[in-house]
Amino acid sequence: MSAQINKVVFLTVHSWISNRQGGFHKFAEACCNGGAEVVFFSFPRPYYSLFQHQELYNRKSIATLAKGIRYEVGGSTLTNVTLPTLKLPDAVGKRLPDAVADALERFSFGGLGRFADRYFSGADVFIIESCGAVVLFDFLKKRFPQAKFVYRPSDPLMYDGALARRAKAEEHVMLGADMTLVVNDEGLALYRRKIPQFDTRVRHAVLPNGVDIAPYRARHDVPEPLKKSHTVLYVGAWEVEWELLFETAARRRDFNYIVVCPNFPDEKIRRRVGDIPNLTYIPGIRPEEVPAWITNCDVVMVPYVTDFYKNRPLGITAKYYQAMAAGKPIVAYCDTPKLAEVGVPVTYGYEDFMRAVENAMERHEAQYSFDLSDREWPRITQRFLEILREL
Repeated sequence: MSAQINKVVFLTVHSWISNRQGGFHKFAEACCNGGAEVVFFSFPRPYYSLFQHQELYNRKSIATLAKGIRYEVGGSTLTNVTLPTLKLPDAVGKRLPDAVADALERFSFGGLGRFADRYFSGADVFIIESCGAVVLFDFLKKRFPQAKFVYRPSDPLMYDGALARRAKAEEHVMLGADMTLVVNDEGLALYRRKIPQFDTRVRHAVLPNGVDIAPYRARHDVPEPLKKSHTVLYVGAWEVEWELLFETAARRRDFNYIVVCPNFPDEKIRRRVGDIPNLTYIPGIRPEEVPAWITNCDVVMVPYVTDFYKNRPLGITAKYYQAMAAGKPIVAYCDTPKLAEVGVPVTYGYEDFMRAVENAMERHEAQYSFDLSDREWPRITQRFLEILREL
């Protein structure tokens, strides 16, 4: 990283301790390796979430982050911190005028201005993820006029059916940012459809997510749930089509279906899962454990909620890169048709999914016409740093 970039602030929904194998963690690590001080601002963390028990939203993690946690990364310092605010649940907030709902998201009893001066002063670049942090854009631009602003929409906020206030805020950020880094061509097509004269009004580039290939080509100890025969595995953060899995598990009782996902299904779903011997739900694993799970299953499945893909332009995501690197047969449900072009069976009906899983189970390895060398993280992060230098 060039000498003039000394401090970078990332605004992201994630916490540094989650150690995700992609996205902002990789970019922040690259900045540290380049010698920059990094602030990893986890936002939002509403006051009401102090009473929740999720991975990101719970009293213990928020209280700890509010004090700030310092890490030594690549010879530099990374500070992970948060600021609880009066953000309301979307079901409530959408009933309020946009300006009021946005103001509540920004208001903190700790004082947003004091917080920003303490942690953000001297920042050369702010990198904003597609999350609630978009409501802070105008405040930050005004308070730090010398800084550059990069918007990184890993998941677009203006998808069809999205909260109108979020879509409006996202467009405002894109029009005002110094650079928008779109993840894939599907996201680019969405923005071109939603924002008039997008290409002339928004400075942008396509910068995909990546994958660390080596861990998915190595041998790992077999996790206990995968020591069964005929294992079909999903590891991801998006919700799955549970009814599909219930029917699939009933049809092939000799197959073992395993869902690893930090988004807890409701109690009714969990009870049903508990009654099915060959269906297992695990509420999450550490990111560094993912290669051991992917490499030791028989089939990787991605069973998204029916028609999910139609308004979520995710493209071919990193979970597919991981399975491709491991040479695992993959079966997708309700995801982008583009997967079929690289050799991944993608299905849109329950019966088709079940047959595809059965066919995949007969294969021990799979090859795909997808150039993973263009998705290796060192290449992606190098391009990211080059873009920052060019701002």
